[in-house]
Amino acid sequence: MKASIHDVSQAIGGGYAFSDAAGSYATIVKLTRVALLAPVVAVVSLLLGPASEAPGQPMWRRLALPWFITAFLGTVLLNSLVTMPAQIASLALAASKGLLVLAVTATAMRSRMDLLMEMGWRAIVPVIAATLVSFAVSLGFALTVL
Repeated sequence: MKASIHDVSQAIGGGYAFSDAAGSYATIVKLTRVALLAPVVAVVSLLLGPASEAPGQPMWRRLALPWFITAFLGTVLLNSLVTMPAQIASLALAASKGLLVLAVTATAMRSRMDLLMEMGWRAIVPVIAATLVSFAVSLGFALTVL
């Protein structure tokens, strides 16, 4: 299921709609995929060199990770090294589900379908094509596994 959903928050929400275990796995898979983009960005930034407006920028500034990836990696590290009390883990799970609902709602509120429709059918074709390809690959994978 999560292979055919593009957005991270929608994939996680879809996972939790199925079961708590599926939601947990969807969260780990989608956020890990996002976190793995960081090495690609770092390599590309090294290959491209400094931006023209900041030629003297130190290398560590060019390799700085976005805050949400740093927070995700820190949380994974903390959760791997420290055993959380059951009450704190339960509270954190409830908070994360609430924040997920806010993220999905914010994504939906931010979408301007009227602007997409004003651009005509050419703006919609890539979205439809990506969705159909993702669906076909997911369906093909599901049929070969079953």
